[in-house]
Order: sequence, then C-alpha cells, then structure tokens
Amino acid sequence: MMKKSRIIMVVLCFLLAGAAFISFRLRGGVQIKASQDEDILPDAEVVFYRQDDERWADDPLGESEYTMRSSGCLVSCIASAVSMESGEEETPGILNAEFSAGKVYDSEGNLQWEPLSELGEYQVDVCSEVSSELIDAFLSEGHFPIVRVRMYVLGNIHYVLIIGAEDGEYLCMDPLQDGVVKLSYCGNRVYGMRCVSVR
Repeated sequence: MMKKSRIIMVVLCFLLAGAAFISFRLRGGVQIKASQDEDILPDAEVVFYRQDDERWADDPLGESEYTMRSSGCLVSCIASAVSMESGEEETPGILNAEFSAGKVYDSEGNLQWEPLSELGEYQVDVCSEVSSELIDAFLSEGHFPIVRVRMYVLGNIHYVLIIGAEDGEYLCMDPLQDGVVKLSYCGNRVYGMRCVSVR
C-alpha cells in the first residue's frame, strides 16, 4: 500500500511540474485568430528567405558571437517584408551588413529598434499590444507584421512574418521552413509584434 501511495505521489509531482512548465512557457502570450469572414492575401509575390541560407548563414550579427544561422530569424523577416514592399531584393545578408555597420545590434546580437529607426530608411512600429485587429490593419495597408512566437507552441523563441490570412488562419513566412506555414503550428500564440516597412 505504501509503495502504491509513493507511485501516486511521484506521478502527481510530475504532473504538477509539467503543468508549471507549460504555464511558465506560455506566460505573456496572446492567442490570436484570423477572421473567418475575410481573406487578406498579399498583392506582392511572397519573398522567402531562410536564415540558414549558406550565402549568409555564418555572418555574425554585429560584433556578437551570434550568427544569422543561430539568431537571424528577425533580420530574415525584415528582409522579406521590405523586399515585398519595395519590389527590390533586400536579402538578409545585405540587411545584416547594413545593420552591423549601423550599430543596430547590442553585444548579444539583439536587434535594437531605436537605432534601426534612426538609420532613416525604415518605418519601425513597436506595438504595445497584440491583436488580430492590429495585424489585419497592417496587412490591409500592405505592411507585414513580425511576430514573436514559440516554435511548436512550447519551443524556443522565434520570429515569423505574417503575410496574410486565409480561411481563418494567419499565413507566415518562417525563416526556418520552406513555403508558407500557418501560425497555428505555433499555437496561434504571439508574444510580441513589430512592423518594419520602407519609408
């Protein structure tokens, strides 16, 4: 009887630890869902960039030890967004070189929004909230919001570019995947949103 009680206690402890872990990983996220009523598809052809493309994968982010391969998802999203808006190719490699020269990164390779805005070429919208209404407003204006997510719901922090909405699903360009993916693979949970567009 004692042995059975201990097994139950161990199982309960594991369940509680698992629940605490999930709650910790999901904190601060907002679940969003596209409208079922109206599709919003990009006018421009979607430009896909992978952060691990061999042409720039090993390029460092500024003076940090981090590279495009390991931490270049955000730069790749910006490159895709501005390429689609301008109609001109702005690869992640080109932008990373520009951002590095402009001291846009901190020592840990994190992109800093104010220095990026001060470059003068980009309109940077730092959103204080996340909502479907705000995403749809950006998309309707021909801009593409960048959202911070957790890969596969509970995985590492990652950035993807929302390029449209169809059949109640947000569609994304993910710098670690080929082709269009649905935001639902990240559980439709967003932890932050920015939009970088061409001035």
